[in-house]
Amino acid sequence: MSDQKTISPNKTPATGGATVMVASKLPMDLIIRLYDFKKGSEPVMGGGVREFKIAEQRRNSPSFVLTGNSYAQNKGPHQQLIGAYAVTYDIPKAFWEEWLDQNKYADFIVNGLVFAHGDSAGIKAEAAEKDDVKSGLERLDPTKLPKGVETSDLRRAA
Repeated sequence: MSDQKTISPNKTPATGGATVMVASKLPMDLIIRLYDFKKGSEPVMGGGVREFKIAEQRRNSPSFVLTGNSYAQNKGPHQQLIGAYAVTYDIPKAFWEEWLDQNKYADFIVNGLVFAHGDSAGIKAEAAEKDDVKSGLERLDPTKLPKGVETSDLRRAA
């Protein structure tokens, strides 16, 4: 939708209200948006129609980009990391709470890969507590390859 405004990480305009810091252990950026459920109907075989709910992106509601924790292997991080979590600042608290309610059953929320706090002490404490949480998208350590994965012939020849 062209009337949507996506706000980049750490460049959020002052909201004048309460904000939260969001920590993400996902390796990619994540755009968060609010949706509203609308009723729809569609024809079914044999005649008649069935009703269903469909989520539509909320008009004139901003989107926010949560920074992921990945960075180029031979370069330093471009984002602030607390533990293995990338931190995005100044997400409006009301927006976050509504988005979280809409996404409370998403695997990355249930498994603790994305969470928020109002202060850095809370982020640091929860990040330390969830240090061993794995997303399954981490880089492979070439010295500790999983069972069934081996280096290529080209790498062994080097």
